[in-house]
Amino acid sequence: MLKKLTPLAIAAGLLGSVLTATEAFAADPAPSGVTIAWKDSSHEFVRVTWTDDGDLPNKVVLRIGASTTVLPVFVAAGAPNVVDYPATRLEPYSGQVRIDVSVGTEAGETSPAGFSPRFDTIIAAPAERVAVTLSGTSGLRVRWEAGYSEFDGTPNDPLDLVDSTRYTPQLVAAGKVTQLAAASPATQVTVAAHALPYQIDVVASNEWGTVSRRLGGASAGGLKAVIPAWVKSGSPTSQPAITGTVTARNAPVYLQARNTATSPWYTASSQQAVNGRFKFLLGASGSRHYRVLVPNFTDAAGIGYFGSYSASVATTVQVNTWGARFTPATVRRGQTATAEVRHSPTCSYAVVLQRWTGKTWSTVGFVRTDLGVARGYVKGAAAGRVAYRYYFPALTLNGYKYAAAYSANFVLTTT
Repeated sequence: MLKKLTPLAIAAGLLGSVLTATEAFAADPAPSGVTIAWKDSSHEFVRVTWTDDGDLPNKVVLRIGASTTVLPVFVAAGAPNVVDYPATRLEPYSGQVRIDVSVGTEAGETSPAGFSPRFDTIIAAPAERVAVTLSGTSGLRVRWEAGYSEFDGTPNDPLDLVDSTRYTPQLVAAGKVTQLAAASPATQVTVAAHALPYQIDVVASNEWGTVSRRLGGASAGGLKAVIPAWVKSGSPTSQPAITGTVTARNAPVYLQARNTATSPWYTASSQQAVNGRFKFLLGASGSRHYRVLVPNFTDAAGIGYFGSYSASVATTVQVNTWGARFTPATVRRGQTATAEVRHSPTCSYAVVLQRWTGKTWSTVGFVRTDLGVARGYVKGAAAGRVAYRYYFPALTLNGYKYAAAYSANFVLTTT
């Protein structure tokens, strides 16, 4: 009569948590020929077989180290000498382990243990990112290799399989996981196009289990730039700037410029975003067309960000003036006061000192600035207060244009 096998699943109710070997044994001989092998090509069960002298009851355990045993299975006398362990039950006890078989029941062992060769239950090494390459406007290719694996202390044991690791790439987007390809030895996957953002996970698997790693993904660059159309040239206390944000916290950002609407673009400045923000100081640069470029960029986590250009803006830069005043601000009739003002860009050219007549501004005279400072001289005439200002004509400096400007009004008091 054919005897029934004893799979671990049936004997689950007989499993103890941790048992220790009994020190003394009766006269029963140890089981011999303890073998381990995969039950079939599915590699879901490890089959244990052994030989007894007679129809004896047996105790089968997984031994960890020198004295600890787990996962006991009891085989009744007369039953076939076979136990099938689910691989998923063995896997958590990673390292060098073996199967011990003794004669015995739940009451105890009556023989020394026969034992199998040592083996390991090391799961597949996780996939480790090699490269993430963006393509088109939403495509992605991810390449990987086997990452760090636990040390195999039992090479070529009876359960080792050659090149058994398989990889399953998955796309994760909007809370949904989509398998991109069947499990295979392939070490790359390509996404032709997909709505952004999305991530790529790769599940590495072998006969003992699986491990998943997020290797990368794709996202829009999220460029938002604020480019002013009209600014004043920079001064010691005020700097015009182009600012903005990007999705990637440390993406490279380029400020491009051109001098006319038809001339070629060139890179005026570049920087790395800080916490997703950037700021380009324009200083005393003249009027130009500007745009911001963020190229394709992949961060340390393997997330690729698709680059883009901002809209271009023609930025007019106006001459900037500050510090307009008389020194001294009060004079007696016939005394001379200095009408001083500073300006940016720093250069030397002719400006106009003007006076308020009560009805209109009239020209007092031309004053030549010296490296950004204009100094004109006014003699006090009739007693009273008179307002003055400087007019700075438009100019071209080093090929860049600056729009005309007026200084703030400043007053000379004559007593």
